[in-house]
Amino acid sequence: MIPQETIDQIREQSDIVQIINEFLRLKKRGRNFLALCPFHTEKTPSFNVNPDRQIYHCFGCGKGGNVITFLMEHEKMSFVEAIRYLARKANIHIREEKQSDYKKDLIDKVSFANRTALEYFGKVLKSSRYKHILDTYLKKNRQITDEAINYFQLGLAGEEWEGLLDYAHSKDLSSEDLDTAGLALYSDKTKKHFDRFRQRLMIPIFNLSGKPIAFGGRTLKKGEPAKYINSPETVLYNKSNVLYGLNFAKDSIRDLNEVYIVEGYFDVISLWQIGIKNVVASSGTAFTQQQARFLARFAETAYLFFDSDSAGRNAALKSVDVLYDAGMEVKIIQPIEGEDPDSIAKKFGIDKIEELRHDAIGFIPFRIQDVKQSETGIIAKEKLIKELSAIGSKIQDPTRRSLFFSEAAEKIGVDSQIFQKSLPKKTAEPEQVYSALKKMSKVEYNFISLLFQHPGSIDSIFENISADDIDSKQLSRLYSAIIQQYKTTGVVDARGLIDIINDPEYGSLITEVASIEWEPRLVDSEVNNYIKLILEEKRKKQRLKLQQQLAEAEANGDSKKADLLLEEIKSLSKNVK
Repeated sequence: MIPQETIDQIREQSDIVQIINEFLRLKKRGRNFLALCPFHTEKTPSFNVNPDRQIYHCFGCGKGGNVITFLMEHEKMSFVEAIRYLARKANIHIREEKQSDYKKDLIDKVSFANRTALEYFGKVLKSSRYKHILDTYLKKNRQITDEAINYFQLGLAGEEWEGLLDYAHSKDLSSEDLDTAGLALYSDKTKKHFDRFRQRLMIPIFNLSGKPIAFGGRTLKKGEPAKYINSPETVLYNKSNVLYGLNFAKDSIRDLNEVYIVEGYFDVISLWQIGIKNVVASSGTAFTQQQARFLARFAETAYLFFDSDSAGRNAALKSVDVLYDAGMEVKIIQPIEGEDPDSIAKKFGIDKIEELRHDAIGFIPFRIQDVKQSETGIIAKEKLIKELSAIGSKIQDPTRRSLFFSEAAEKIGVDSQIFQKSLPKKTAEPEQVYSALKKMSKVEYNFISLLFQHPGSIDSIFENISADDIDSKQLSRLYSAIIQQYKTTGVVDARGLIDIINDPEYGSLITEVASIEWEPRLVDSEVNNYIKLILEEKRKKQRLKLQQQLAEAEANGDSKKADLLLEEIKSLSKNVK
């Protein structure tokens, strides 16, 4: 176990803005930072990062927490992995846990299996037995440099049926562990596991923090029907959410505010070798909404750079829709006939690709070109109007949408008003707004939010108001944790409370109430007002309870008890407005 003092030290020395900025495109707004929320679909940023309180909160879906919970939620890290990650960033040494601890958690187990496989495939590629693969296929034929091989951590699955299994067993991983990680298969015939990947060049796929989560395998056998096979989905790997190369490219993409989107692994590697770093691949699968929305957090412009054949053009068309829907500007690079990004990079170099990028065209002229190759006249115009109306309607910014329709009308040769008439009818969507106010007393909610503003009379607050005085169960539990934290540390700190309660639902509640800004000079007076309101409500309930007891005493003919209860009611009534 990691000592609590070490966890506290790591948390104190980890800046939430710096960490989250590695994964999202944060923009400063006043004292805080905003981004598109990574936990739900949105067009307008509502994900708020507060550097003063070291918390984040989304006012759209309600997700919230501290830097540790962000890594656990966003990167699917376990608590221990998140602590280790932050410790490395802060250069803090922590005591390593025993390896057996990995097997207590599914995520840790799959993560360890992937790291083991990455290590194994790398050793195989550089072994003397397969030197011809490294030298002839990879370096000579594919023209991949030693630098790129090491940077992208390329590897090899050899001819052995159980090579990875044997290596993993030496690391105390079972066959079932590799099966769970998608690295082994079970044979009903032999009643044994065998390696999923054989005779394939192995391309590891990483998450944003550089952790291997899956693999792509390119066959080395002639006539193999499956040119590429990829890891199946696991607890770490969801192919709809992952873009190959984003972990390497994210800083360059954010700095340049644009990204090249290609199809294959080797497109990424070859472009990287000639100096183009802001490139990712869809890995041959259809570009998804999740991928597009994820990419939109890093850049505003996407350059689609696919093969020159019809499959490449179709891939571009399918990608445009979801990229526009994510709010990105889309440009299409038209490659040299018969070439793909990989071959263009090798044959012509960076100057040619920069030229192609400079000549990239927007989706509207690109689509007009395509349609006019198969349709003419009114039919072509009708098809374009319907298609471009559907795409334009997904552009949320009114100015940008208007410009899109104006350009489309000009290029097609029609009145721009025709697009307004052709817009698809929208169906009402339920508003996805989370707020604890819907479930809790506004008085209690505001009272607790004020405690995070460091009122001067906090000691007397806790003397006057107990957790039992708070009706809402959620807020009462939170208030109790605040009292506990204050008595232990002398402060009220949202970041620390999240760890004390250790419940995702309460993490969101904490960040919501702590994110409310109050006028500093009014904090103390507001606290006093809410204390009065809470105490008045408490006395009203006490009075109601006494009145019920009085009615029972009178009904039972107990005049002595009735007189005592009446005196208590009179005493309370003097204090109730």
